[in-house]
Amino acid sequence: MKYNALFMMMMLSGSAVSAELPSFLDANDINNAEFTCLGDAPQYSEKDQKYVDILWDETLQYLQSYAVALTNSENGPCLNSDEAMYDSTEGGKNMCIMDRRDMKLLVKNIYQVINNSTEAKKCFGAREDVNWIYSPGGELAQKSPVAKWLNRTTFDTFFDTKVTNKDVRKLGKEFTKNFTKMVTGDEIKMPSAFPTDISANTLPNLWAAAGWFPMYAEESKRNDKNYNNIRGGYAYAEIFGHWGLLRIDEINNQKVGAEIGMTVQSVDTLYPYHNHAISEIYYNMRVPACANEFKSFAVREDSPLLTTVKQDDKMRQVQFDAGQHNGHTMWLSGSADIDPLMYFHQNTIHAFEVDGSCEAKPEERAIVSVWARSNADDKRNDYGTTLLCESAKNPGTPAHKDEVIQCDLTKKKW
Repeated sequence: MKYNALFMMMMLSGSAVSAELPSFLDANDINNAEFTCLGDAPQYSEKDQKYVDILWDETLQYLQSYAVALTNSENGPCLNSDEAMYDSTEGGKNMCIMDRRDMKLLVKNIYQVINNSTEAKKCFGAREDVNWIYSPGGELAQKSPVAKWLNRTTFDTFFDTKVTNKDVRKLGKEFTKNFTKMVTGDEIKMPSAFPTDISANTLPNLWAAAGWFPMYAEESKRNDKNYNNIRGGYAYAEIFGHWGLLRIDEINNQKVGAEIGMTVQSVDTLYPYHNHAISEIYYNMRVPACANEFKSFAVREDSPLLTTVKQDDKMRQVQFDAGQHNGHTMWLSGSADIDPLMYFHQNTIHAFEVDGSCEAKPEERAIVSVWARSNADDKRNDYGTTLLCESAKNPGTPAHKDEVIQCDLTKKKW
């Protein structure tokens, strides 16, 4: 790839060499950027700083490779852009992801960090004082000097002490037991747009020590609409963003909306239909055991397939017939090799199904993704909330794949 030599030179030199910019970025906005941290700049002793430095170096590699992938047009029809699926209905709809301004700004933020890494690092910390993010434990953590130094509470302890539902706890313990196998090994593969491997195979400290959150596991009214196997079999980590390791409020006096990290969803699960008022991006980094193992659904808020049921000044409640005769054709397959990138506009209703029937050891496998949200700075639109859809027939219960579903869409403010 044309980026590879420069990328590797930059990484080997400790980021001393500035990264080559996509043509849509203005170097005057990138070079000598000024950063305002979110909260106080973390301070570390010389003894502890060496571990923070390891975590920082792997964070830079993750971010740089991601930015290159998003702007890589070598494998498709786009200019300075990878191609993304954004709607799975009517045969599927794709777009050049960098046609979106929020994505241009996300990539701009990454290059401002990469090309001014010394200044950006002042906003970086291990978040060792945060009690709601966890270590996956197991072999991944045991082999990471950074994870051992951090000594975060483990998933095992979380599921033992924070989760009251016995089924979710049991599933969570199985998820924990197999987490290392889920995120490492030959089944993990980067999409071709990436210049380097940024999985746990290559960046083990980042994946072990970033701080993971099993966001659906604890009891909440929202989780009445969720499945137990997702509650016990899903976690995400944030590297760059308001909740992550690199916490930047503003760059050059402009709010930063980027949130970037990774997600893990165990197989034999349906991540239920859901939506949020912030755009979201996924790169699939897994080789499936069979052609249709990983399926995704997405329908935009303005689709004629949605029917408005009621609305007020804040929300619009809609229904979608997921059980219609051609409903199965609205789910599209993807993998690290085929259609790996998905972009979901604000309020897009989307879901992910992982069929483990073709896996030899399904308990050891998961779909693993590079994940991001792009405009999380707009707090008017409640950027932190994921709204789960529900059964229209039985409100308050999970929305199954083959019935009429009901979803609350935020009335966005601009």
